[in-house]
Amino acid sequence: MPGMTFEIRTVRADEWEKARELRLAALRDPVAHLAFLEAHEDAVARPDDFWQGRTAAAAATGEGRVRQFVAEAPDGRWLGTVTVLVERPSDEVRFGEPAKVDQAHLVGVYVRPEARGSGLVDALFRAAVEWSWTVEGVRRVRLYVHEENPRAAAFYRRFGFVASGERVPVPGGTGAYEVEYELLPGRARHREYVIRAIRSDEWERVRELRLAALQDPAAGLAFVESYEEGAARPDSFWRERAEGGSEDRGTWIRQFVAEAPDGRWAGTVTVLVERPEDGRTLFGDEVTEPQGDVVGVYVRPEARGSGLVDALLRAAVEWVWALEPPVARVRLFVHGPVLPKLPRSDK
Repeated sequence: MPGMTFEIRTVRADEWEKARELRLAALRDPVAHLAFLEAHEDAVARPDDFWQGRTAAAAATGEGRVRQFVAEAPDGRWLGTVTVLVERPSDEVRFGEPAKVDQAHLVGVYVRPEARGSGLVDALFRAAVEWSWTVEGVRRVRLYVHEENPRAAAFYRRFGFVASGERVPVPGGTGAYEVEYELLPGRARHREYVIRAIRSDEWERVRELRLAALQDPAAGLAFVESYEEGAARPDSFWRERAEGGSEDRGTWIRQFVAEAPDGRWAGTVTVLVERPEDGRTLFGDEVTEPQGDVVGVYVRPEARGSGLVDALLRAAVEWVWALEPPVARVRLFVHGPVLPKLPRSDK
């Protein structure tokens, strides 16, 4: 229900009884046969040491190959959960196709009936995906959804996952299939908008949105360029700018946009990766460790208040955290009070 209060956190190793209780509740759900590959009867029969080992491995004190997140109510009751498995090409295959790259695999998604529709599952997924990008080497996040579970598939698509084209038979010889969905760094959805990186051939759209931003009443506080200066720049400048920030031609710069269903861009953010070997940064200070610099944040007036700027910033930051070699922090400058640094471990 809207307004529900909860905290998203990682399980602790000694919470195996609560982990077991929530898993058994999930396996009693009417759609458990579509969502899980385990029967309630099998799980009930497992000994205590199974649950102790499982929970310890998924805690922050584990080896980092598994992480379980839970949504905890103020009274301590767990309302929902999601688990992340880290999979590498050299690992034994747990389910589905073998990993071709280092990746994270989301499993065990469950929210109690009374907490559904509260935004809790979105919060769990954000925590799981954000943690996934902090794992060294991870290049994508994947999950599987039963082909007869359209409600779950719709949620995953809304969150930004897309069908990869791979599918695997459901164990047991039923003839049904699990469809693989994947999320790549910097691509997501927010409401009706697609959050994505620009392409190098979209320079005219890059220019139009930048000039709209420079005409905004707050442009004098938000940007270090005037509208007159931007409008006077030649086409070659915008072509080079779009190429540098594109997903197909760029390297250490990425510009993200929020695209409406009609194709119009409703907002944007750009992130630059600055390294010590580059010398001074865009703002003239020296780089002592690799970092991301967030610039050019803009959302059109009609899209403000929708959470779109949060989605854009999240896409930009997730892209930075997934880079190799890893960056140490992400920063931005704002006109006014000083903001704290955002180190990698505090994401």
